[in-house]
Amino acid sequence: MKCVVGRRRLNQFGALLVLLGLLPGTASAAGGGQERAKREFHKTLTLEANQTVSVEHKFGNVQIHGGTGREVQINAKIHAQAATQQEADSFAEKVQIDVAQGPDGIRIHTIYPDERTWSLRIGRKPSYSVEYDIVVPGDGKIWVKNAFGNVSLQGVRGWTDVANSNGQISDQDGGAAKLVNSFGEVEASGMEGNLTIVNSNGSVMVSRVKGNVDVKDRFAEIKVSNVQGTATISGGNGSVELADAGASTINSSFGEVSARNIHGALVVNNHNGGIDANVVGGNAELNGSFAGITFANISGKVRCTNGNGAVKGIQVSEDVYVKSTFGEVKLEQIGGSVQVEDSNGNVVLRGIKGYAQMSTSFGSIEGDELFKGARVSAGNGRVSLTDVNGETFVKASFGGVEIQRVNGNVTVENSNGAVTENSVQGDAITKTSFGAVSMSDVAGAITVDNQNGVVMVSASRSSSPCRNITVKTSFAPIQVRLPETVGFNLNAKTSFGRISSELPVSSTGLVSGDSLNGKIGIGGCALSLTNTNSNIEILKLNR
Repeated sequence: MKCVVGRRRLNQFGALLVLLGLLPGTASAAGGGQERAKREFHKTLTLEANQTVSVEHKFGNVQIHGGTGREVQINAKIHAQAATQQEADSFAEKVQIDVAQGPDGIRIHTIYPDERTWSLRIGRKPSYSVEYDIVVPGDGKIWVKNAFGNVSLQGVRGWTDVANSNGQISDQDGGAAKLVNSFGEVEASGMEGNLTIVNSNGSVMVSRVKGNVDVKDRFAEIKVSNVQGTATISGGNGSVELADAGASTINSSFGEVSARNIHGALVVNNHNGGIDANVVGGNAELNGSFAGITFANISGKVRCTNGNGAVKGIQVSEDVYVKSTFGEVKLEQIGGSVQVEDSNGNVVLRGIKGYAQMSTSFGSIEGDELFKGARVSAGNGRVSLTDVNGETFVKASFGGVEIQRVNGNVTVENSNGAVTENSVQGDAITKTSFGAVSMSDVAGAITVDNQNGVVMVSASRSSSPCRNITVKTSFAPIQVRLPETVGFNLNAKTSFGRISSELPVSSTGLVSGDSLNGKIGIGGCALSLTNTNSNIEILKLNR
């Protein structure tokens, strides 16, 4: 019976065989009754400047240390075990360490007995391995290809290129390096040059790098810190943590992403995992889905898109743009303008130094301390604005609108919802239906167009000179409170209701119960009140 294994499955299959203790070349014991053999190999050569030490190996660890001279010291321990001592000794002798020196440098190659003839003999199979300990010049260039073993480098400051599988890679206090691995952890620290890592099915840990860092990994966590250059990270199915780096880009999925103390711009694209960005020295672009996004202490602009997750941001120096669905958006202490486009989620803004634009559907909107005005669009949700310094516009439906303390003009367009406005220093224009309108302490002109809803308006006590007031509704009463010291030209009419006034009116023309025209005081601004099927009341503004 012939078995064919595809290339994509080969490494996984080999790793499984090693774990089961079935593959020749492993150093693990095969059980009781095995005899062992061991021999050593030593050789010293001289490496010229700009030359490379190459190691091609499998079934064993490779340790490489940077030295002070030009010598390359090759030390190897060869292990073998078999059913008999004679067989173990024979296997140990057949393992060859091939060392060759040429114009490009020194090449080290492990040659095992012909592996094509091995068979699976569970319990009493022969096995072998080689462990390398190599000293090289500190500035030497290194190339290593290994499998089924760890690769460790210490103090090698020349260019390093390592390809490994089914084992760990560790590079400490090195120079520029490229580390490629699978089915094992990769760790690098104290690197003086650029660092590139490609890994799969194993975690990546990086710290203290003077150059740029580029990491690609899947199915494991990634941790990178203290990078003086830029950081580019691509991960999947594992968390990503980045701290203390230059301008950075992170692409990931199915794992949390955390980026902190970024000394430049930050770009994060993550799906099915949260994003947390804190202390960014430049602009931040954050894109996610199916998880929350948080950002804080951003020196530049923020552009954020999210789907099916909340967005929370605080302390941003410049403008912020957020687009989200099915999640709340909450922003505080923003130094620039804000634009939020949301659907099926609440929007909360507090402490916005620039102009604020907010839109959502099936969610409420809250704004507090908006220093340069606001524009709001909401559907099927409540709107509440407090302490707005500037022009304010609100368009809503199927939800109440509450506005408090606005230093500017206010325009509200609503339907099927009540409107409440208090302490407006500019003009107030309101249009709604099927909801009550309540306005108090309005310093500017007042215009209300309502249907099937009560209207109660109160001019500011300091309204001098007067401002025009126009109110229209139906099937609900109108109540207007005015200062006694301000004059108006009154035009009031209703049907199936009555008109009354606490202020003296000098009427002109035909006087009837449902129509009243004349002057309040000495006259002045227009006071136009129109109603159907309900009453109109003109009352004194209480002191």
